Amino acid sequence: MKPVGFNKKKLIVLIVAGFFLILGGIFKLITAREISKLPGENVAKIWSPDGGYAHISAYFTPDAAVEADTLKYLHYQIEQKLKSESIEADPENENARLIANCFFAEGKLSAESEVGKASLNAVGVWGDFFLIHKLNMLTGGYFSDDSLNNDYCILDEEAAWALFGSNDIVGMTIYVGNRPLIVKGVFRQPQDKLSKACGAVTVSCYVSYDFLKNNGTVNNISAFDIVLPNPVPDYGMTKLSEALALDESKVEYVENTKRFGVINAVKNLKGMNLRGIRTKALVYPWWENETRVKGDKISVFSFVFVSGIIIAAALVIILGVILLIQNKDVIAYNFVSLFERIRDHFYRKQLEKKEK
Repeated sequence: MKPVGFNKKKLIVLIVAGFFLILGGIFKLITAREISKLPGENVAKIWSPDGGYAHISAYFTPDAAVEADTLKYLHYQIEQKLKSESIEADPENENARLIANCFFAEGKLSAESEVGKASLNAVGVWGDFFLIHKLNMLTGGYFSDDSLNNDYCILDEEAAWALFGSNDIVGMTIYVGNRPLIVKGVFRQPQDKLSKACGAVTVSCYVSYDFLKNNGTVNNISAFDIVLPNPVPDYGMTKLSEALALDESKVEYVENTKRFGVINAVKNLKGMNLRGIRTKALVYPWWENETRVKGDKISVFSFVFVSGIIIAAALVIILGVILLIQNKDVIAYNFVSLFERIRDHFYRKQLEKKEK
């Protein structure tokens, strides 16, 4: 009995399935590449490659009026709560930390050097800001909490040229009023149209929050970021929201860790047509604006990826069912033949035993 094989139509169906499978794979690679370019989206994975951590951002409205002292103490509250629930840092690593966190506020500084003067767009930071938010450093490095009292700053290259006429200025000093700031490094602010449209301004600098507050003009604290253990879904989000205890109208939480997983990215399509509607007076930093803009594109790519895989799988299943139906008699015949061969095999074995 001759089985029914592939004809021209079935081969076309198989080729179409292969096309959608390849299409889905291509868009999966494109999606992964786009996600890797997003600022700050892989922080939890870098902090804990094995998983179990979440990176959560809390964005505040101006009327939230969050105090710096409150946020500086916040991570101690959360850390004690975690320890009370038997969640500890790695005991085998004496330098291990349970959480990382930071906050920042934007403002202005008027600075000068022996060469020039500049009005700087300033970001005042506290905590682990540069651990969570990486800059495109050209020279030098970051400053940390341990060195905030030494009055360090990081300038972008436009500010460096305005103040010194050079990028090679690590260790040099600028003055804000009569207060000196030692240049710790020089970074490059994104120059593409999207980043600029999202608010990435040049002639900018990073200083400690306390320095900006005391020596420049500072806006309200914009956001608080934390990387903390997340043993079960939404655990970290719950701990942060409980510690902040802010009215929902004054804060927006974003869990960055799984923000662009396939399922969440596809779900993001549902509210795309309402994305421009704002019910809270939030002003996001440029990197969050860029992430939201690119997030819509990533959602479309993820949808194409999922659709391609589903269509390819459906076509293969349908083709398989058709072949099964067309070859049911052949399959039944082969199944009966196989059964009979197995039965005969055991029958012969029994005869051999009796003869012995």
